[in-house]
Amino acid sequence: MSDRPIEKAELDWRAGDGAAFPASARFDDVYFSGDGAAETAHVFLNGNGLPERFAAAPRFHIGELGFGTGLNLLVAWDAWRKAVKPQGARLHFLSVEAFPLSAGDMARAHEAWPALAPLAKALRENLPPTHPGVHHVALGDGVTLTLFYGDARTGLARMEAQIDAWFLDGFAPAKNPAMWSAELFAELARLSAPGARFATFTVAGAVRRALEAAGFHWEKRPGFGRKREMLAGRIDHPPAQPIRAPWFTPQSESLKPGARIAVIGAGIAGASLAHELVRAGFAPSVYDPSGPAAGASGNPAGLVMPRLDADDTPAGRFHASAYLHALKLIARHEGASVFKPCGVLRHAGDDKERARQAKLIARAALPDGWIEARDEGLFFPQAGIVDPPAFVRALLGETPLLRERVMRIEALNDRWRVATNASANIFDAVIIANGLDALRFEQARTLPLAGSAGQIDWFPETQAPAHAHAFGPYAAPVGENGLVIGATYAPAEIGAEPRFTPEATQSNIAAVTRALPDLAKRLDAAASRPRASVRCTTPDRLPIAGPVPDWGYYGGAYDDLRTGKQKDYPAGVMRPGLFILTGLGSRGLVTAPLAAAMIAAQLSGAPAPVDADVAQALHPARFFIRDLKRAKTTH
Repeated sequence: MSDRPIEKAELDWRAGDGAAFPASARFDDVYFSGDGAAETAHVFLNGNGLPERFAAAPRFHIGELGFGTGLNLLVAWDAWRKAVKPQGARLHFLSVEAFPLSAGDMARAHEAWPALAPLAKALRENLPPTHPGVHHVALGDGVTLTLFYGDARTGLARMEAQIDAWFLDGFAPAKNPAMWSAELFAELARLSAPGARFATFTVAGAVRRALEAAGFHWEKRPGFGRKREMLAGRIDHPPAQPIRAPWFTPQSESLKPGARIAVIGAGIAGASLAHELVRAGFAPSVYDPSGPAAGASGNPAGLVMPRLDADDTPAGRFHASAYLHALKLIARHEGASVFKPCGVLRHAGDDKERARQAKLIARAALPDGWIEARDEGLFFPQAGIVDPPAFVRALLGETPLLRERVMRIEALNDRWRVATNASANIFDAVIIANGLDALRFEQARTLPLAGSAGQIDWFPETQAPAHAHAFGPYAAPVGENGLVIGATYAPAEIGAEPRFTPEATQSNIAAVTRALPDLAKRLDAAASRPRASVRCTTPDRLPIAGPVPDWGYYGGAYDDLRTGKQKDYPAGVMRPGLFILTGLGSRGLVTAPLAAAMIAAQLSGAPAPVDADVAQALHPARFFIRDLKRAKTTH
């Protein structure tokens, strides 16, 4: 996937019918004219049988070509709010846009629809910065937007979804033929649920032929206003597609709204899951014998900054997206009380790191204004310090918290029995999110998890720098309460009790001395308030997030990978209703929220909030498959 920076739309404002309408200077075509909202309702809602189809849909997925001003989303959102629909129903809207409007142009365009003003304002406030790739946007009323910035064909090819209704709304085929190509419509067919419908304003012959080639049936219908005709149709049987990586096949069965889900662990992973599961319409319960943020999530301050790859990799895309997503989430959860956006300076300690940072700047690894080159290194102005326990509590919200230790999880027909030291309950699904303690459950013991003990030192009376500094370890302000430095790394076994030591305090001070000698002179080891905890790590330093495989099936189905045998391997088999989120290392405050959104989407059947390569990079089966493939090189 290209990581090329996103170009903003260039608009001309054209007069007509007593008002000014936005037009693309690049494509010489208007975004809307006249009563744009009425045209959207006629072409896209009525053309897809909406809002009537909402009445029978606990979950409904709309896909769109061309996000533009966001008008189609706003009209669909408004119709969803007013529709009769099942209790707890959710709407998911997926869209692609290569040339996003600036904030000012979008606000000006929205003035044309005063009846939609509250929704338009909420949309603008929640839109992501213009950075290439997939963005997960939480809106109100049970509505979620998945927005891809970049080339439509590239984006759709990397997505996984089951779309019920398509809004085909690119610029006119004569102006932008790439948006109406047979290759792109083949991706629409792949992403369609059986019986998916579509509607579009154009009846161009090339469009009709491309739709037919992809398996869609179409008919002409009366158009809107001066447009005599439009197209609408359906695809009853989307064509079967070859499985690109069968061992990473996602769970296909989704749960209904209201399903009961047990989350094991109340750190940042479990809290993020609780938040996303509630948003998805589920009923989670969280288990943790020690209560919220008792482990590594309980430090007095946590660094929220990006980990960026110099090259365009799935890992790099995940970390950049997770950072943007986490900051949006923090802002929605009493950001001022849990987060201090003081900025973070990532020091360039040697020539290798300086070269890497120069590459990050050159390829615009973050949106414009989100990364700055300085003499000492890279500065991230939006980054800062979060209060981890307060953040965890905010994400947990009203989710029931059971202070019990889960001893066993057992499959029970199509459900799960969770047995603790005090009770036993039945759930529709279970998510293991208790760090290194995941290895206590036999379903997770195949995973190569390791423990890393770490100590931070808090100096409540020491004046901190204005912004945080990262140099491997870090030094950061703790609100108005001094300075925190850290953290150390040492191997830790499962069940090990983390202990702080004077030696670890001296190690942390020594690290600050090397990077910030003037600050280190003001640190007195005797004044420290140390805290130790155990991180859970993975060999590739990426989280494990997704469905738990049936390991016995994997061992038999994919054993030929040891010999490098080329054949049509069967799709992977997962343990239905069993998921895991662990291995967050020292980046959980940034990575857990997006990883949790990935799992919630899989449980609900919603479009994924990341591209397929990113999902595979975090899949729980990845180490098992890698080991099989590598075995062939050792024989």
